[in-house]
Amino acid sequence: MRFLRIALTVVILGFLASAIYISALFFQRQAALESVGLNNVTWTIAQVPSEFARLQQRVSAYGMGDPAITEAEVKLRFDIVVNRIKTLRDVAVQELIRTDDRAAKILADLSTAIETVRPLITTISAPDAPAQISTILEPVYPKLVRLSTDANVWNIDRIEAARAELFTLQQALAYVALGMFVCGCALIALLLVHNGLLGRAQKVLEQSESSLALQNARFDAALDAMSLGLCLIDGQERVIVCNPQFLSLFGLTEAEAAPGMALRNLIDSDLLTDSVHEPGAAARGDIALLNDHTHHLPNGTVLVVSREPTSEGGWVCTFEDVTERHRAQNRIFHMAHHDNLTGMPNRLLFWENITQAVHALSKNQKHFAVLYLDLDRFKEVNDTLGHPVGDVLLRQVAERLRHAASERDIVARLGGDEFAVLHYCENNTTESTETLAHAIIASIGQPYHVDQNEIIISTSVGIALAPKDGVETDHLMKNADLALYSAKSEGKSTYRFFSSKMDEDMQYRRQLETDLRRSIKLGQFQLYYQPLIRLDTGRIVAGEALMRWRHPDHGMISPAQFIPLAEETGAIEVLGEWALHQACQDALNWPEHVRVSVNLSPVQFRRPGLIDIVKAVLATSELDARRLELEITESVLLQNNAVNLEALHQLRALGLTIALDDFGTGYSSLSYLQRFPFDKLKIDQSFVRDLENRPDSLSIVQSIATLGRNLRMRTTAEGVETLAQLETITAAGCTEAQGYYFGKPMPEAEFRRLLTEDMRVKADA
Repeated sequence: MRFLRIALTVVILGFLASAIYISALFFQRQAALESVGLNNVTWTIAQVPSEFARLQQRVSAYGMGDPAITEAEVKLRFDIVVNRIKTLRDVAVQELIRTDDRAAKILADLSTAIETVRPLITTISAPDAPAQISTILEPVYPKLVRLSTDANVWNIDRIEAARAELFTLQQALAYVALGMFVCGCALIALLLVHNGLLGRAQKVLEQSESSLALQNARFDAALDAMSLGLCLIDGQERVIVCNPQFLSLFGLTEAEAAPGMALRNLIDSDLLTDSVHEPGAAARGDIALLNDHTHHLPNGTVLVVSREPTSEGGWVCTFEDVTERHRAQNRIFHMAHHDNLTGMPNRLLFWENITQAVHALSKNQKHFAVLYLDLDRFKEVNDTLGHPVGDVLLRQVAERLRHAASERDIVARLGGDEFAVLHYCENNTTESTETLAHAIIASIGQPYHVDQNEIIISTSVGIALAPKDGVETDHLMKNADLALYSAKSEGKSTYRFFSSKMDEDMQYRRQLETDLRRSIKLGQFQLYYQPLIRLDTGRIVAGEALMRWRHPDHGMISPAQFIPLAEETGAIEVLGEWALHQACQDALNWPEHVRVSVNLSPVQFRRPGLIDIVKAVLATSELDARRLELEITESVLLQNNAVNLEALHQLRALGLTIALDDFGTGYSSLSYLQRFPFDKLKIDQSFVRDLENRPDSLSIVQSIATLGRNLRMRTTAEGVETLAQLETITAAGCTEAQGYYFGKPMPEAEFRRLLTEDMRVKADA
């Protein structure tokens, strides 16, 4: 027996040594194979002269004026050559360079040539640049061809060496495999002998039956101590044995669950027909199993039942109490699908509900609507009153939405101040949807009282109908969002149904956004000027610069379209700087008493460097600062007013004029007049337009004119279109006027001609 053990040990050690050695051989073989792959540098290096030749050809063609070769294509070819040079950093290529001084010298010459022509490439449009580039690149190409040839020879040598190494490894592997075969035969023989010895040992085990009784007793103790309920049943589903936990779970006595009792008379048969064939799955926290195989007992206990077949045709059934785990899972599920602040369904659950409604469309043909809404002025509440007040406000909004919607509707908070409603249309018409939208707008528009603050907000609603506006969840959500955007752009506290035109408008807007920055470089923008008249003399005293965009495909685009887009994308900074510079240049051609007025966007004030830009424009144009007038709106002062007020004081210190545009339409006009001494107030045209029909408009104009006179500020009435309006604003005390009555915005040349030909434009009127 001892000899057998020694022999088995020796054979097993032989197997182990062979396996280790074979593994080492495999690693060596793999390394050799990788070496063969890495040595193939011919293609990598050969691409460099090929792309280098293409670059030379494009440069020569471009220099010869070939219209088919553009500057962009030459730069592309240059970038390709640069990238090809980067590929030469490969491990195998670097190995070639280390072993071949000539290759290293060629690559150094190539890098030097590329870095030399790099600045010339950026200015290739210069007349002599292509010739200089060709001169620098010409001597490099033959060297690259030589390098490609050297690499091919070097690569072939390396491959042959690797193949020889692979052949040697293959021979060693064959010998080791033969050795393992011999060891395997020896092991089989030893195992046969060992099995014979085990047979004799079986007789000894039969004498150990007395110890099995003790083991059975211990098994019974373990069975009784199990936390799981366990029941062993035979092929006829009769009880063989069960433990106390099983009796406790189902409220049974030992007599009721005695061996031989039918299990179906003791527990619900569904517990066995719908059970898990993987004991312990619930203990691992398998949520899918908890969802699919949980059983609720009348006393509230939640069980997971597992069963495994026995060799005799019966079953081993376990019953696990997962009540607490099930409750925790439900809490986790609720948290994952509901908004923590309002308790409403969140975006995920709302999305799933829409998906279910879409799937049900084909069965019940029940139309539904997705209402997408957000709160107007909510950010202002958060910024001024704080986030705790904002959270309380959101909860009150959520409660109002619940009351406005029906019990069947699903109201969700998608995030921030965004909410959504899934509404099932009554009689498959839009009537109930419109009623709901009206109710939501009216309810949310009512005042809120939070911490002794009265808050007034509003909402806009976008609506997408199914199946009319889509039968996919993402399409419906997108279309509802487009409808919301349309509602907000047309005025707050309103709703809009989705239409295909909204999608077209959005595509058009995105196209404009793409074209916007390119159009600045292409010179598609120009400034028009509208005259400002001094009322006591009738003379033109200023021209307001108004931006126009002449798009090559869409023609003249309204500033109402591209200015907000430029502000959103940040392009207004470039546009504004260009407009300021161009306006100052144009004003140099006007009489010295005529000022130029330029509008500044609130976005420009939010970016640092505005003061430096104005200084630079005045310096480069050499325009007298007293002839430059900057117009701002009250929104500039509403946002970060302390910083913006300081910026206004710095601009004022330069000597230019500051005008407050659209005066009378904001929230805090009078308070800002006290904090900053504007040079001019521009009365919004909405007051001038109603002068002939509304007496209160006349009172407002008179009050603003009187206010300006008392504060030593000029007052300009905007939007004057009739003689009656002109006479009224003159009598009211305004000092300047502007509007179609005097002239529409016109190109600079036409405005300059107007200044030259008639310095008293319609003054007799």
